[in-house]
Amino acid sequence: MTHTVHQWVLGWHTLSFMACITIQGTASHPPEPPDPSPPGPAHSWNLFGKPGDGYYTQVEVGTPPQKFNVLVDTGSSNFGIAGVADEGLDSFFESENSSTFVDLGKEVRVIYTQGSWSGRLGQDVVCFPGVEGVAAPLMTDVALITSSKNFYVNNSKWQGIVGLAFPVLAQPQGALQSWLDEVTTRGSGGGGCSPKAVSCPIRRKWFYEVVVTALSLGGKAVNVPCVTFNTDKSIVDSGTSNLRLPSPVFKAVIAELKLQTSDISPPVPEEFWSGNEEVCWSQGSEEMWQTFPNLTIDLASGNHTTITITIQPQSYMRPAPDTNLTSSECWVLGIDESHTGTVLGAVILEGLCVTFDRTQGVIKFSESTCGPPVTLGEIHNTADMSLCVYTPEGIGGLTLASYIMSGILGLLSLPLVLAALRWAWRAICSVQLNSEVPFIYLDESST
Repeated sequence: MTHTVHQWVLGWHTLSFMACITIQGTASHPPEPPDPSPPGPAHSWNLFGKPGDGYYTQVEVGTPPQKFNVLVDTGSSNFGIAGVADEGLDSFFESENSSTFVDLGKEVRVIYTQGSWSGRLGQDVVCFPGVEGVAAPLMTDVALITSSKNFYVNNSKWQGIVGLAFPVLAQPQGALQSWLDEVTTRGSGGGGCSPKAVSCPIRRKWFYEVVVTALSLGGKAVNVPCVTFNTDKSIVDSGTSNLRLPSPVFKAVIAELKLQTSDISPPVPEEFWSGNEEVCWSQGSEEMWQTFPNLTIDLASGNHTTITITIQPQSYMRPAPDTNLTSSECWVLGIDESHTGTVLGAVILEGLCVTFDRTQGVIKFSESTCGPPVTLGEIHNTADMSLCVYTPEGIGGLTLASYIMSGILGLLSLPLVLAALRWAWRAICSVQLNSEVPFIYLDESST
């Protein structure tokens, strides 16, 4: 079976997330939470889940409170709860039974790297009884999910999602404040991870964006330009299960994995590498762990410094779901292809305690006391990390020409044309770069 012990803690403008996985066998279902009530002094775990399905926490919504589980996601900013029945759910929020629910009359749609949902926006009292510092009820924006696509995971045991990224990602844009910002505005206490940690800056405050500078397998670097890792972004996302890599990086990683595991007998099925087939070994066999290499991700922490996160194959190989075999252990690959940049999901986070410090603009990583083995390190005097930064193109030539032509055709004066261009530039650059990051500094105060 797979036993899960997880915790997340809120501090003053910080979020600490720890997911610990101990693989004991092939069964994919974790133990049921022993009690839906707040944990006592000897029972502090408040995150539940299993590899591949994400991690969830308990929440109470409405008056009187209706109890649900919600996915904890650092890659989005909306709080959403099922508002209608769905075949993948065992319960949903009945707003007509809550005396404090307010319908805001607005439609909302959120798209993720995997899945999407639509619904209507409202407000109600929300309480996370198991999270230290935020157990008190809070009136906040709530999206009632009325339709979805590839969002709910079968048997995942969660009925909604709490997004913990920055408010710029919240939908509809400018129409609401995220739950986490409501909490930090009010203030909260809480603990955190070990002070012995390595850290990297948050490049832009929308997703928790970082800069990946290198990836290696068994000590051998994947040979791609480092900017490729970050095209169009690299993010740390607790709501994504796998390590997701841009197409050129993914192809290079798979080619290197095939080369380093070519001596396995029988050979690894070709469909395994695309995630469409599992691979099995006899129970207790050490062949896989001895043959598959360690994987190391380098993240920029300054102009000429990086931190390294090294995981073992136990992290990027996932127990195959719903297998009934008793004589074999079957696994699927926890690395897949992305068309939206690099996503450091649970494959990287399991075995770590991660603090998202929104005030200081950094993400801190420390080794946890449980979960698969993870090794952290720091490298100094590296090459110039600015070469790895992906910079989106500004206003295209055709767009700029259209603004100018509109000005001429409308017989606008020159000051008005310049004002229109200034407005367009600010609209496109609404996501601000972190000015505290030296290797990606951008001064927009004078624009």
